[in-house]
Amino acid sequence: MMNASEIHFLEIFDKNPVAMVVSDTAGQIVFANQQANRLLGYAAQELIGASIEQLTPEDVRQKHERSRASFNQQPFARQMAGRELNARRKDGQVFAAEVGLIPLTVEGEAFVLASIVDLTERHTLELEIRRRANEVDLLYRLSLALSKGEDLYHTLRAFADELKKALTIDAFHIGLYNPETDIFAYSLFLNAEEDLQPPARKLHEKPGLALEVISTQKTIYLEDITDPQTRRDHHILVIVEAPIRSYLGIPLISGERVIGVMSVQSILPQAFSPDQIRLLETIATQVVVAIEKSILLEQLQRELADRRRLIAELETKNAELERFTYTVSHDLKSPLVTISGYLGFLEQSAVSGNVERFKKDKRRIEDAVTRMHTMLNELLELSRVGRILNEPETLPFEALVRAAVELVRGRLDDKKAILYIHPDFPTVHGDQARLVEVLQNLLDNAVKYMGTQTRPRIEVGHQNMPEGEPLFFVRDNGMGVASEHHERIFGLFNKLDSSTEGTGIGLALVKRIIELHGGRIWVESEVGQGSTFYFTLPGV
Repeated sequence: MMNASEIHFLEIFDKNPVAMVVSDTAGQIVFANQQANRLLGYAAQELIGASIEQLTPEDVRQKHERSRASFNQQPFARQMAGRELNARRKDGQVFAAEVGLIPLTVEGEAFVLASIVDLTERHTLELEIRRRANEVDLLYRLSLALSKGEDLYHTLRAFADELKKALTIDAFHIGLYNPETDIFAYSLFLNAEEDLQPPARKLHEKPGLALEVISTQKTIYLEDITDPQTRRDHHILVIVEAPIRSYLGIPLISGERVIGVMSVQSILPQAFSPDQIRLLETIATQVVVAIEKSILLEQLQRELADRRRLIAELETKNAELERFTYTVSHDLKSPLVTISGYLGFLEQSAVSGNVERFKKDKRRIEDAVTRMHTMLNELLELSRVGRILNEPETLPFEALVRAAVELVRGRLDDKKAILYIHPDFPTVHGDQARLVEVLQNLLDNAVKYMGTQTRPRIEVGHQNMPEGEPLFFVRDNGMGVASEHHERIFGLFNKLDSSTEGTGIGLALVKRIIELHGGRIWVESEVGQGSTFYFTLPGV
């Protein structure tokens, strides 16, 4: 019969919060406290007399018997840490456990006290910690990927490649939506290993699941899009044929506005767990930041490019103004010098009564005045080209050529020049009157600078540039232009042959009109080998 101290000792063991089981050297259980009964699923006293192997999984019971025999030969307190141990409940459920063994001797008889701690919660916590650490690492790597792209496409592509290392993803799409135009366009569309670019679409004309995600502003997860009921409940639009089963659509929300959809898909049904969905929703917020950053950067780059272009234009205009001012002051001074000089002669002739000389000097003054008047009118015309341009329209280029030819027909006939016009000209977009003026000046210039050519020939043609831009030309077999003058001839009042008529402002006018249309003009020529004036214009 147990005394009071023994009863008190057993009561302490029985109420201990750690599960404790006492067995004899034969492995028969002689005591199990309340916590052991609760942990292992047994009623009070139900374990008494049972084998300790009953608490181990069936596949390790023989091994446990050998271990127990070894412990009985050399009994000492030990913690079974560092070993993968499992315990078995009454219902057969196996759980991870940490077991401690303490040898006991009671009234000369040997026993073993086993303490059992359920590690399930600890393992769950460790798994959760590892999962969270992996998520943080993934988010960090994704943020790096999102920060390194040179543009939105390369940013999202690097992001998708990094994401596919962590999750099983068979399709990954990011589409952006403009509510004002109703246009939904894919910035990235990856199906398996294919990088595609489907055309943009109006979302309310071809809605699909994208419209559902955008209109509800909520994540939509379809565990199996081949399920008949799922197809009845949702409008599924197939962009590219693929054996997709699971669909996850996450709204990309900026402030209170949905700017697009991030879609993650798998060929497996029920492919995404709640934790993965939560993680992908977190990732979607990073994507929004990257998209907004990229859009802002592109906008800033456009504004910077526009500013640089404006600065370059201002610098060009300033340089042109300086040249213009110098040229005007220089070339207009010549008629004034002539007028001033002959006014003195005119006075002498009037005093001396020399009528013939008076008339001759008067004609020279009138010629100088006429030249100055012409120069001023052409300068005014040149300045107006930079400010006034008729409404651009789509024009057949051949019609422009024919109109210009009629304006210079007299000169062509006088020179008996052969004119060849290429067939099948493309259409262009521009100011009809100004473009006719370009061709008129180029044809007139070709006739004027034929030199001593006895069989003058002029050719008007076109060819396609590698980038698809139409290239036009006016070619002659006249006197040609030395290479050092190729740029100078497009300046104001620059005439290579002073004996020809005109002020030398024609090619400057042509250059200004072509540049106002967004084109460019240049000459290829050698002395005595004729000239070819090339110019580009925006096509249709």
